[in-house]
Amino acid sequence: MKPRLLAIYLLIVLAPLGLLTWFGFRLARDEREMVQHKYRELLTRRLQDISTPVTRYLGDRERDLLRLTNIPQPDAESLRELARTTPHVRQFFVLDTAGKVTFPPPLGDLSEAERDFLQRSAQIWRDRQNFLRDGESSQPWGWYTWYWGDGLHVVFWQRLPAGHVVGAEIERARLLADVIALLPEDDPGGRVIARDANDTILYQWGPASATAQPAATVSLHAPLASCKLEFYPRDSALVPPAGASLLFSILAAALALVLLAVYFYREHTRQLREAGQRVSFVNQVSHELKTPLTNIRMYAELLQAEQPSRHLDVIVSESQRLSRLINNVLTFARQQRGKLTLHPQPGHLDETIQAVVEHFRPALAAKGVAIMVAANLPQPVTFDRDALEQILGNLLSNVEKYAATGGQLAITAGQTDHTVTITVTDRGPGIPARERDNIFQPFHRLSNKLTDGVAGTGIGLTIARDLARQHGGDVKLLTTATGACFEITLKVS
Repeated sequence: MKPRLLAIYLLIVLAPLGLLTWFGFRLARDEREMVQHKYRELLTRRLQDISTPVTRYLGDRERDLLRLTNIPQPDAESLRELARTTPHVRQFFVLDTAGKVTFPPPLGDLSEAERDFLQRSAQIWRDRQNFLRDGESSQPWGWYTWYWGDGLHVVFWQRLPAGHVVGAEIERARLLADVIALLPEDDPGGRVIARDANDTILYQWGPASATAQPAATVSLHAPLASCKLEFYPRDSALVPPAGASLLFSILAAALALVLLAVYFYREHTRQLREAGQRVSFVNQVSHELKTPLTNIRMYAELLQAEQPSRHLDVIVSESQRLSRLINNVLTFARQQRGKLTLHPQPGHLDETIQAVVEHFRPALAAKGVAIMVAANLPQPVTFDRDALEQILGNLLSNVEKYAATGGQLAITAGQTDHTVTITVTDRGPGIPARERDNIFQPFHRLSNKLTDGVAGTGIGLTIARDLARQHGGDVKLLTTATGACFEITLKVS
């Protein structure tokens, strides 16, 4: 079976199979996601029910602390006594209206507990603006949590009308013990784990789980918002069944087969296209070689009978054209084999440009093309003369073939530092916008018909650009209102 027919067969067979597999997998996935979503909602509500007693407890503790810290004129002795008689408070503190700690007094006679408090709470006073916000919408009380040493620490603060702040550091062990005591011990249908922000397990109950990731998570109420309850289902209800994996495997195999078929088809098409380009190239080269050789033979026979100089001019011109064509073919062959190299030598750019123009002057004059050259490069530089001649020769040859109707050809040259810029401008029909990106591609011609009256191999501009790039520069087509303008840049030394 031919590769193209095989590719079409594979597409016809495997495309519907791929679509059916995809739709089956999509339906199975959607149904599974819906079931999992509902299951997670049930588990989330279960965790919320478990956390409800904790929320109520923290709310009660918040109201107690609002009452305890409502001290209009706090003094050190009363605060110390209050701390000793309040089991769930570890230490009281006071900030003045500027946010400075006035109790425990930083420079006063401190107890060991007070010194420890100032040490572990030193970092929170850098954020004291949290306690000093002004405005009616500002929260006059709240919680503040931070990590220091062996874990989470919690303070409750209240800003009083006089502007000072009274706060209390909560006894962390007592708080966590009270919260854990409120958690149930009955079987929730899986394992429930309470974790802190460091991922440390605070408490867990329920049977072991078969899953490594929680199916639902709920955060606790402030000040324990960094702690969370996680539910791990007892069985593998959330693990994808083998059927889904099998369905996915079938889909992947079908897709791979289809992509493989497409790849074979594209490779076959590319080979056919390249073969067609080679055939077209051979035809064009044969046509190009045949025409000048025919003219040379005809005028050589006439020369035997009569020897006018105009016949010799034609022979020279056609010989030059044949030489350029052969040089292009050889250069392109070397470039394809990666053996295209330059041989820079000292010389004058002006002389090279004038020499190329003189080679084309008879042929262009015969077609009514006026030539204007403005090249002021008298200083000798190091460059590859053959490469420049071939670049200019290809561009001027295109003017002779395609732009002679414009009647004008302008060549300008200039040098900046070590860069030479040469422009070749004609007044011909120009190059269509859709072809501007294609003209430098090998074998590309605006028309491939031999009957158009203009012959060419389609490699002239490709060779010109490759030689310029080998020379450290480039050949570009510039935007002009009429005709075509090519800019050549070369690196010289």
